[in-house]
Amino acid sequence: MTEFDRRKFPPPEDEAMLPWYRGIFDCGFISLHPFFVIEGLDPRLNEHGTLVLEGKDRPAGADFIKWMDQLSAEHSKGKELHGRSVDHMAKRFGQMIGWGEMCERLGLEDHCELDAALRTHIKGLRDDLTDPEAADRMVRHCAANRIFLPVEGDIPPLFEAKLAAMFRRAGFTEIIAGDEFGDDECIVPVIGLDNEKPWITRDDFPTYGHLRLMAPDHSMLAWVHWDSFYTAIFATKERAASLDLDTTFEGFWCAEETKTFWLTQRPLPLVQPR
Repeated sequence: MTEFDRRKFPPPEDEAMLPWYRGIFDCGFISLHPFFVIEGLDPRLNEHGTLVLEGKDRPAGADFIKWMDQLSAEHSKGKELHGRSVDHMAKRFGQMIGWGEMCERLGLEDHCELDAALRTHIKGLRDDLTDPEAADRMVRHCAANRIFLPVEGDIPPLFEAKLAAMFRRAGFTEIIAGDEFGDDECIVPVIGLDNEKPWITRDDFPTYGHLRLMAPDHSMLAWVHWDSFYTAIFATKERAASLDLDTTFEGFWCAEETKTFWLTQRPLPLVQPR
């Protein structure tokens, strides 16, 4: 592929999203991946989220892959649920906690500061953008209150029924599911997408890479950036009118200048689902 098919892919990180999609999509909504609780489950006792490793911590001379496997095995010891079991439980029983509420709990001014805390926690920021104090406060608060943190790069199970309903409201009976690179695309029926099976465990979805969801007529597109805690939803003006995005998801509408890496930009007003 010599150039991006802008109907299918996110823009480069240094370009504003709406101008990049000009002539294809008219509006974009950033739906923030929720924190959540599952009654009876303690995140500290269950395997969930990204195991963050730093190369500088690797013992001298240790094989990198073997070192990662060893730490992963140690991290899994004593856990009540492993692998994708928490995703199954989250889709069935998860109770969402929004970013607005978490900002109030943590004393953060806005969702950009919370995004910085989350990205600091996964070591996904340059040193000059990190906020270790906010990240530590967030982790301690969530541990004390048995709150699961959102996971970067994947559509959360708690969003799956909402996204399926969104495509149904638009009148579609099937969608195109693709990986982040465009190497794997498949047609998936909308019916059944809101059942109890998380999408990442389905055989009819792309196996590798971060997911993109497309309308067959390319009037709407949803994607997750590999190192981000949101699902971006773009649509034509006509299609967006039927989607009820700002009553379905917590998030914000893109401004002309909004980029994929928006935490360094002015915070835009959050809308809350009803």
